[in-house]
Amino acid sequence: MNSTTTLILGGGFGGMAAAHTLRSLLPLEHKIILVDKSPYFIVGATKTWVMLGTKNAGEITAQREKILPQNVAFVESDIHTIDSKSGEVETSRGGYRGDFMIIALGADLNMGAIPGLDSAAHTFYTVGDAMRLQVELQEFTKGDIVFLIPRIPFKCPPAPYEAALMLDHHYTRLNVRDQISISIYTVEPGPMSTAGPEISSFVRGMIEERNIGYHPLKQTESIDEKRRTITFNDGSEKRYEVLIAVPPHQVPEVILKAGLCNDSGWIPVDPKTMKVTSQKSNIPLYAIGDNTVVPLPGRYKPDKPLVLPKAGVFAASHGIIAAKQIAAAIKGETGHDEFDGKGYCYIETGGEEALKGEGSFFELPHPRMDRRMPDKEQYQDKIGWIEGWLHGKIV
Repeated sequence: MNSTTTLILGGGFGGMAAAHTLRSLLPLEHKIILVDKSPYFIVGATKTWVMLGTKNAGEITAQREKILPQNVAFVESDIHTIDSKSGEVETSRGGYRGDFMIIALGADLNMGAIPGLDSAAHTFYTVGDAMRLQVELQEFTKGDIVFLIPRIPFKCPPAPYEAALMLDHHYTRLNVRDQISISIYTVEPGPMSTAGPEISSFVRGMIEERNIGYHPLKQTESIDEKRRTITFNDGSEKRYEVLIAVPPHQVPEVILKAGLCNDSGWIPVDPKTMKVTSQKSNIPLYAIGDNTVVPLPGRYKPDKPLVLPKAGVFAASHGIIAAKQIAAAIKGETGHDEFDGKGYCYIETGGEEALKGEGSFFELPHPRMDRRMPDKEQYQDKIGWIEGWLHGKIV
């Protein structure tokens, strides 16, 4: 086998899964280089634990070099430019070139996209932000907590609903829940709407059963930090004491400058192979995970097409498929594996209980998601899934 190289840009769920899969399928003559700006891997599903102070940052992170397989080179570096046609990348540590490339840079968070949001709102979408929110919530015993979802899409669609349910349980345990109002204002038509009306209705029912206010189809216009008020484009307002926002998501600037996005603002890919479809390249080019837009064949309403939700489980599946595609091409094999649109997510409900929704998103006439009632067994399943990733048991 001639010496070849795969460049993996990004070391989240997708990039890590791709690296593990490729290394297991190809001999050492094939070089694998993974580039990420941070030395730490984080399972995003744990940030609500940091928000509530039940886990600290050290307990939910792992060093990337320790959980990558042997003979995968890790480069800790910012990525400045991507030449997707030639396979060349410029980083803060120099230039690299791949015969194959997998773009797995995730989504950037932009709290500045909504006037006033950055200075007024907390979030738990980064570890540092979750730690700051934890301090705020520790001291909070009375008033209005508002969860705000101002833009879609965003990664981990259950996250704000999970966080609200966990906060309800937290304050109930502290015997102050009757002094605290919790509400959710969202641009979405319903919780996890891509997963279908049944699961959306079920999650909404759980929320309202806990006396958590739910206000869909609310387009945020601005936030007035001094007045502690959210203004919506229908002219209505909502006051708050603590504002917790899902940050608006956007593709990383380096991807935008590379000309890889379509009108959606994300990288379009073939839904089954993860090959980039937005431009021709001189090398096999793949994109996986949150920086992509993956169209779905079915829909709930004839005039509204659907796209795959952004979630770590899907990113990992994408990474495995992209790696298998590359390995098959190098070996000259046919019958490449394809992404089947299946995945799952956990929704923790407090009291060490959770539900696991298992979805089949390529189903026709529309995606389907199955679930059962929350229980401790599904919570333990979530714990095992997280610990597996943090100890390198990835594929």
